[in-house]
This record gives sequence, C-alpha cells and structure tokens, in this order.
Amino acid sequence: MVSKIGDRVFEEPAGKPEGMVPAEARRAVAMASIAAVLLGVSACGSEEAAGEEPLSISQLSRVVLTQGDAPGYKFFDESRAETDHSARADRKACQPIMALAIAPEISAYDKRSARQSIMKSKKPDASYQLILTSVESESAAKDALTDLKSAVSACGSGFNVTYSGQKSKVRRVTADKASYGHSEVNILFEYQMGAKIRYVVMRQGATLIRISAATQNAHEFVAVPKQIIDKQFRKLEKVAK
Repeated sequence: MVSKIGDRVFEEPAGKPEGMVPAEARRAVAMASIAAVLLGVSACGSEEAAGEEPLSISQLSRVVLTQGDAPGYKFFDESRAETDHSARADRKACQPIMALAIAPEISAYDKRSARQSIMKSKKPDASYQLILTSVESESAAKDALTDLKSAVSACGSGFNVTYSGQKSKVRRVTADKASYGHSEVNILFEYQMGAKIRYVVMRQGATLIRISAATQNAHEFVAVPKQIIDKQFRKLEKVAK
C-alpha cells in the first residue's frame, strides 16, 4: 500500500503493516538518470541582489545545493517534478503551514523554485528534501515566517490537508527550538497514520529555504544536518555579494 503525505511518499511493505518505508530511494535513483537536464545558465549580465529582489528560476537552479556541494551526501534534482498548486489545509489559520512547509512551491513568487532530494552516500538512514523558493521581497520573506509561526501556534492540535487529491490528517504540530539561526522556524509534524516529519524553514534575503527530514520508517523525528544548512547559506550569500 502506498500513502502520500504532503510531498513525501511512504510505502507499507508486505508482511509488516505497521512499518512505513519511504519510496524516495527508488524515486531518487530514477531522478538521477535525468540529472543531465539541469538548466545551464550563463553567468553574464547583472545579478539580482539576494537581499532585495526575488531570485529568478535560473539563479535558484545555480544556488541550490547539488551533487558535490556537501561531501557524504547524494543529491537528486527534482525541480522538474509537478507541483499540486491546489494543495490546501481545511483551516484557513493553518494554510501558511501548507504553503510554506508542506508544499512551499505553491507560494513561490512567479513559480520560482528549485528542489533537491538528499540522502547520505553511505548507510542512508534518513532522507531529506531541500526546496528554495523566491518571494516578492525580503520584507515579504520576513512576513511569511511570521505567518508561519502564528500558524504553528494556532494549529498545534492538528488539521486536515489535501494534497494531490489525497486527504491526510495532521495529528499534532509542535514548534521545536531553533538550532541554526537565520530566522528559523523548526516544526515537528506528527500525522494521524503515525509518520513523523521535521520541517525547517529559514530565509536569506527574498529566498525561503525549506528542508524536510524523516527516517526510513518515519517513526521518529530526525534532525536536519547542519552541514547541509551551512553549505546552502554559503551559496546563497555569494549571490548577494
């Protein structure tokens, strides 16, 4: 049986109904075969400043972490994957969680986003998904994080979501302590079916960075690797200079 929770796919293996193993490994291998189609863009011309203006799709494709940027991890480009722009929460107060954490592409300015699936090179005990999205301005990015914090406070007892035509129930939403800075919102999601996923949302100028993290069976929360966060901010800071 295959279940979809937000942008993540979990598969219940035969003979072990209580366990859930993400199907991302197979999906990531498939995506690797089309890695060569990543957009190559000339660096000529003037760049928009990351602190003032939203980055273009081509800029995001250059600054999002990719293979070779973080030793010990494998990266698989998912930027060409389709996004369900009708994804929604059943409570208006909870929609910022849907639009900024679960499915951040739906709130991207002018559909500007870049996505990478990440796994450890050896003994992949967890999977991560990195999504960069542009918003209209740096002030809009600050407002978005404020809205997200308010939504987490208002929706702690859970809510229902619709994504790709499937309905799921979030049992509990908890704000975890910040570990990385960068105006971070660190959220623990527990779904009715038992899956536990962490979403970390941060900003750099007019760019929002969202990273999700889940173990292979999604039965416990796992931290987002600090190395991935540090490397991503360094790449974004270079655009701002």
